[in-house]
Amino acid sequence: MTGLRWCTGAVVASMLVATPARAQVLMGYLLGNVLSTKTFNIGFEIGMNFSTLDGLDGAERVNRTAFGLFYDWRFSEHFHFGGAMLPIAERGAQALKPIPTGDPEIDAQTADGTLQRTIRYLELPVLLKWAPDREQGIRIGVGPSLGLITGAIDRYESTTTLGNKYVLENDIEGQLPGLDVGISADVEWRFKMLSIAARYTEGLTDLRQPGAAAAVHSRVLTGTGRIYLGKKNE
Repeated sequence: MTGLRWCTGAVVASMLVATPARAQVLMGYLLGNVLSTKTFNIGFEIGMNFSTLDGLDGAERVNRTAFGLFYDWRFSEHFHFGGAMLPIAERGAQALKPIPTGDPEIDAQTADGTLQRTIRYLELPVLLKWAPDREQGIRIGVGPSLGLITGAIDRYESTTTLGNKYVLENDIEGQLPGLDVGISADVEWRFKMLSIAARYTEGLTDLRQPGAAAAVHSRVLTGTGRIYLGKKNE
């Protein structure tokens, strides 16, 4: 039975990366019913990423939706392993000074505008948590965070000499590392079947483009609600 549970979990988890949000919801319910035990539970994590990119001129915070599944495994009275798989999780910054693309014509058009950078992630934090109360109350966690970069777009906004606004987009995914490794700290308050939490992630990977002088690192505060699924065997 245990082997069947983990086999089902592995198959469904692999599908989550490539399926739409509605399919993820259905699979979340399936996993919740199959995998939940007295010491292990999963659920939905829904919230917002408040992020910026340290090292880029003019960077201001952007707010993006974060959505996916989280898990929690209690392996002792007061310690848990917890984490998440968030296939909808973007980071970036706005109000940036335009970054040259290498195309003189495009760079001339965008020089007086602004830039917004959006980086799409599959976010995978893995946290060791301390919980003074077994089932409810505060939990504090820390651990690594793996961010698989699945796409990146620079969006230039500029104005013509006649006052007409226009937008140019540049796909820069190939210019960034495929993995953004960071360290996360998480504070959670758990109720019986849901919890509210805040997680800060300090990106350690240098996200600068080839030829750029200054290092660039992601900084993101994630505020979420976590809904537990499945019936636990108390």
